[in-house]
Amino acid sequence: MNADALLALVRFHAWANDRILTVAAGLSDHEFHRPAKLDHGSAFQTLRHLVDVDWSWREFCIGNNVGDTYVWDHGFALDDLPAIHAFCLEEDVRLRRYVESLDDTALSEALTMREDYSPPRWLILAHVVNHGTQHRSEMARYLTECGRSPGDLDLLDALVMRWPGDGADETGPAAS
Repeated sequence: MNADALLALVRFHAWANDRILTVAAGLSDHEFHRPAKLDHGSAFQTLRHLVDVDWSWREFCIGNNVGDTYVWDHGFALDDLPAIHAFCLEEDVRLRRYVESLDDTALSEALTMREDYSPPRWLILAHVVNHGTQHRSEMARYLTECGRSPGDLDLLDALVMRWPGDGADETGPAAS
């Protein structure tokens, strides 16, 4: 995978994260925290997990293996949706800057996860996006059940959509 292709996936990931988190702000406190049919038990825990995994894999890729710790074990308070959303926006910028700094050689570099397995860096970064898609899909279903559909979250728009915070309409692709 080349850097431009990976950057398009990361842009989609950032945009879709922002979309889900923006729509989730319309949930009541009860809807946000109640047990639900989500892999991590509630919207709150699912969104915390999503941003924790983004952070931990980026940290791994830059050489800081955080092991079995969580982002909140490292001084980041993610106790409510505004804190999760703000952290996610910051982490998406960190991920973007990191991917922008990589050339094709760095993307292909094998990173040792365990003694018998060393995938290329690009695969780990693609996993971050794919993992996010899993949990955004769960959240989109849950938000829709709560009467708050996030609308389309189409990867096909990845080449034209704006980065969150770039000042354009944040709800969809850039105007052509």
